[in-house]
Amino acid sequence: MAYWFRNNFLLFFFGIFAFIGTIMGIVALWNWIDYARLTNEGIHTQGEVVEMIRNSDGGSLAPVVEFRLKSGEMHQYQSNIYSSPPSYHVGERVEVWYNPANPDEVALEGIDSWLFPLIFGIFFLVFGGIGYGGLIYQILKKRNIQWLQYHGQAIEADFTGVGLDTSFKVNGSSPYVVECQWLDRSTNKMYQYKSRHIWYDPSNLIQQKTIRVLIDPNNPGLYDVDISFLPEQGN
Repeated sequence: MAYWFRNNFLLFFFGIFAFIGTIMGIVALWNWIDYARLTNEGIHTQGEVVEMIRNSDGGSLAPVVEFRLKSGEMHQYQSNIYSSPPSYHVGERVEVWYNPANPDEVALEGIDSWLFPLIFGIFFLVFGGIGYGGLIYQILKKRNIQWLQYHGQAIEADFTGVGLDTSFKVNGSSPYVVECQWLDRSTNKMYQYKSRHIWYDPSNLIQQKTIRVLIDPNNPGLYDVDISFLPEQGN
């Protein structure tokens, strides 16, 4: 289980970001749809800010708006959006849309209408961008490896050593990588190759001077270092 988790850590990591981003996107869309529904189907009237309520830390204010229902009686609505500096002031007239079946379901003109969709929309872009971008990259990477295994050109690269990928950690540990290099004599370019992650030190198990690498003949920068000769990692 631990071995599976380490080998699939990035998929798990980006999957969490994608899940959070999706939830944030749904909340943003729901808030926007709810506001649009109220402004399209609710009763439109004008209200007046009669009071500003401070939140528990005393730093932000939310308006209390009084407006007249279709029945003629007055109704008060307290916004749940606090801001500093305040977006409204006592005595200000504000456009109001309310649900006639539930007058406490209200949409106010101004910050009340766009703040929640904006905040959750930004979270969606950040978390969703990281999550879905990372997932797509990992999926394409696995597809490239599969393609190379069937269509790649096999070369022998010079083994240069075993290193640690310190840019990647799981539970405080970094994986090992087999490093090698290959000179493409047709272009006189030297390519540096690193294997996929290995969760044990394979140094004593590598006796050969060259390592088999599968490359795309049209793009030697697309490669997969063949480490199938190494023992599989146990759980």
